[in-house]
Amino acid sequence: MWFGKNKKIQLIILLTIFTLPVLTQTEFARAENPDPYFSISVLAPNTYGYTYATLMVEQLPKIGIAVDVYDYTGWYQISERTWDYPGPYPIPAYSEGGFDILCLGFSYGLDVDLTELFHSRNITPNKWNFYQYDRPEMDWALGNYSQSFVLADRIQYAHDIQALLYEDVPQATISYPQKVFPHDPNMVASSWTPLLWATSYEDIANWEIPGQTEFWYATPADFVDFHPMQTGSVFDVQWTSQIYGGLLERTTVAPYNNAYGPYAATSFSSANGINYSVEVDSNLVFADGHKCNATDVKYSYDLLINPDFGQPDYGFFSQYIDDKTIEIVSEYEINVNFLQAYMFQDSNLGVDILPYHIWKDVLPEDQESQAITWAANDTLDSNLMGIGPYYLHDYDGTNDIIHLKANPYWTDWGDHTTQKFTDVYFEFWYNKEGALAALAAGVIDMVDSQFSPQLLEIPSWVDYTLVTVPEYKEMAFNCKHPYLGTGELCPISSPDSGKYIRRAISHMIPRNTIISEIDNGLGSPGVTAYPEGAIGFDESLKPYDYSINLALTHMASAGFDTSWYNVGSSFNVGLRLKTILGILAIIGGSIQIITKTKKRNGRITRVK
Repeated sequence: MWFGKNKKIQLIILLTIFTLPVLTQTEFARAENPDPYFSISVLAPNTYGYTYATLMVEQLPKIGIAVDVYDYTGWYQISERTWDYPGPYPIPAYSEGGFDILCLGFSYGLDVDLTELFHSRNITPNKWNFYQYDRPEMDWALGNYSQSFVLADRIQYAHDIQALLYEDVPQATISYPQKVFPHDPNMVASSWTPLLWATSYEDIANWEIPGQTEFWYATPADFVDFHPMQTGSVFDVQWTSQIYGGLLERTTVAPYNNAYGPYAATSFSSANGINYSVEVDSNLVFADGHKCNATDVKYSYDLLINPDFGQPDYGFFSQYIDDKTIEIVSEYEINVNFLQAYMFQDSNLGVDILPYHIWKDVLPEDQESQAITWAANDTLDSNLMGIGPYYLHDYDGTNDIIHLKANPYWTDWGDHTTQKFTDVYFEFWYNKEGALAALAAGVIDMVDSQFSPQLLEIPSWVDYTLVTVPEYKEMAFNCKHPYLGTGELCPISSPDSGKYIRRAISHMIPRNTIISEIDNGLGSPGVTAYPEGAIGFDESLKPYDYSINLALTHMASAGFDTSWYNVGSSFNVGLRLKTILGILAIIGGSIQIITKTKKRNGRITRVK
C-alpha cells in the first residue's frame, strides 16, 4: 500500500508535521539542505526507545548525507542484516543485504567487558562484532583488560579502550539512560549511594531520614525468591542483600570506588588472579549471635556449585569454582583456588555466606522450598539470616510485605556503625499511581525506579534522585561500508575518511534535545560504548558537541567540497518527536521511509 498516493492521508501528515512545535537546539547554517554527497540507509527497531533515529534521518541531509531508506522494523529483520547475517562476508551495505547505520542499545552491570563487541577475533559471524571494527591497538587494550585482575591496571586499560572508541567512532553513543527514585524529601543524600542501589549492590544500613527508625520501600513486583543463591528477581535481590554478605562486597571506599573491597574478609591477596589468600574477620557474627568462620565460607561455596542445588548461574560459576576451591587453613584463614583466571575474579569472592549451623541438615535440592517455608512461618522466618545488617523478621504473604529487623550483632565486626533504621519494610504496590500517592502521603519513603515514574508525575512536595545507569543507546556504523567505514568511495580514498564521516555524524546528534524530548529528561549525553557508571568510566572524555560547523570540517577532511556552507540563516534541530512517534504508530508495523533529500519529499511503504 502506497501512502504517498493517498492525498488525504498525506495532507493530514504534512499539516501535522508543519504545525508541530520545533525543538529548541539551534545553530546558524544554510537554511536548505545541500545536494547530497552520497546516500545511506538507517536501520532501527520498531520498539519503544529508538525514535531518535527519526530525528537523525532529518539531521544527516544537512551535511550532505542523504537517507534513502529509513527501515523501522523488527529485531528479526535487523539480526539478519547484522549479527546473524548469513554471508558471504564481510557484512555489506544495506542495499546489498547488510546495514549502513543501526540504532540499538546495550545494558551492562558495573563491570563491563567490550571484547565481544570490538575485538577483531569476534567480528561476525564468529561473535558480536557486527560493526566489523578492526584495530590492532584495540585488540591489545582489550586483551590486557581481560587479563587484568588488579583493579588499577584494569581501569587504565579501560581508559585506553575508551580513548580508541572516542577517536575511531565505530559507533556514536546517543545517551546514557537515567533511573529516577522518588523519595522522602528529608532523606539524607550523603547516607546512600544511588548507583549501587540502582544496580542492587547496596545495603541500607547507613540510610537516614532524621527522626525515623522505620523505612518503607515500594516495589512493583511480589516476592517469589527467598533463598539468596536462587534469587532471579531484582526485587528479591534488594531485600536479601540486606541479610547476607560475602568475603568481599562493593564499596565506595577508595581505592575500590564501587568495585569489590573487604567485607567479611579483613584482607585478600593474589599473585596470579587465581590463588588467593584470605583472612576472615574473627569477629564475624550471624544475626543469632553464632560465630561465622571458614567452615561457613566453604559450605557456601560448595553449595553454590552443587548440581543438586540448581543454582541458576551454575554454568558460569562451575567454570571457576569446584568443591576444592575453598581450602581451610585455620578457623579464620582460607586459601581460595579458582579453576581459571577471570578479569572480575573479585566478584567471585563476593559469594553470600550462609550460616552452616542453620542449613547443614537441609538437602541442597530442598533448600529453595525450605526457604519459602521458613519465610511463611512466624517463628522460623528468622532462619533467613546472615552476616548482613538485617534479618527477616516477618513475611506477610497476604499483603506482600517483607519486614526486616536490624541485626544486633552487625556492629560487632568491621567498621560498622549502628543501623539508622531498626525496621525496614519492602512492600509490593500494584501500580505507580498508588505508590506515588503513598509517598506523597508519607506512607512510603521511597518508590522503586522500576515503576518508571516520569519527572512530571512526581508530587512537588517530595524529592527524587536521578541515577545514570550502565546502559546506552547508540548509532552503530558498518565499518566495511565504502563511505562510513573503509572510505574507499570518498574523494580522499582512505579509512581515515570513513572515520571523519563517522565523527561528522556524531557531531550532528543533538544529544541534549533527544534526552529532553524523547527520554523525558532521564539521561545524560553519551560519549562512547563504555557506559557511564561502569567501573573505569573515563570522565575526562566529553560528548561530541552538536555542531554543523565541526561536522562539515570532518566532511571536508574526507575530501568533500563544503564551500556551499555559509553562515546567516538558522535551522531547527527537528520536529517534536513524541508526535512523530505517534504518526509512526498510526502507520504501524514495520515500515520503510524512502526520502529524496534533494526534492525533500517522500513516500512510505510497508515492508513485506
